[in-house]
Amino acid sequence: MLGATFIWGSVPLMGIWSGLPSAIFVFFRVLFALPFIFFFVLKHISLKEFFKVKPFWPLLLSGIMLGVNWVFFFWAIKVIDVATVVTIYYAGPIISILLASIFLNEKVDFFVVLSVVLAFIGIFISSGSLTFSKGILIAFLAALSYGLLGFFSKIATFYHKATVITGWQILISVFITFPFLFLGKWGLSFKSLIVVIVAGVVHTALALFLWYDALSYISVSLASILQYLDIVFATILAYLFLNQIPVPAVNQIIEALLIVISGSLISLKEMKGTVVRLGRNTR
Repeated sequence: MLGATFIWGSVPLMGIWSGLPSAIFVFFRVLFALPFIFFFVLKHISLKEFFKVKPFWPLLLSGIMLGVNWVFFFWAIKVIDVATVVTIYYAGPIISILLASIFLNEKVDFFVVLSVVLAFIGIFISSGSLTFSKGILIAFLAALSYGLLGFFSKIATFYHKATVITGWQILISVFITFPFLFLGKWGLSFKSLIVVIVAGVVHTALALFLWYDALSYISVSLASILQYLDIVFATILAYLFLNQIPVPAVNQIIEALLIVISGSLISLKEMKGTVVRLGRNTR
């Protein structure tokens, strides 16, 4: 599990080092991950079962949101510091739970309300005021689409296995990011090619394998709490390799603590079985 969170914590470095527009980076990431993801999927289910897609709309919407949330995420890290983006991004699971409470009749109680409030206070603090900057807005759109990804994935689990959902999400993401290849100017250098291959094989496929393997040994709820180590790893790696020091530091610390506490409250409540578990997808 720590291996998966460390790998996901380092993925912002790949997005920046690639030198590619965010949508182009996401396309190549999912393209190179696709063969390995399908190998993993077909080890667990048959090809015939994979193509039993009725109803298809939850798979389609969750696949679109996977691509969209990554495009916004990698766009955001090119505008503001990684630590701020990653911390805001992890408000996404809280948004998923809020949407489930509204549209899926999930129970709303004190812990849910408190978690939502803490998460959004953290987002406001990240900008240093109640006014969103461009980077904060893009990061919030990444969190919102991440929340929608969790919400539609939850609906998809009513009808499909997790492996089916994962396979279709990656496949759909390839198709929805493909048109961006023909929009604007970009170039794929040797360095960029190596970076996107690593991002696809290591940061997507391998990290996902490690995640599923870890779930054989620890609970989903504990894994949900440990995923917030992504914020720690991403912040440390951005400081070491990109020389990014979040400013103001106090705001960054408060913001991270609020969102980590918010997510942990929900995860602890899941341990008691009072909140329906939301499956986690790769960042």
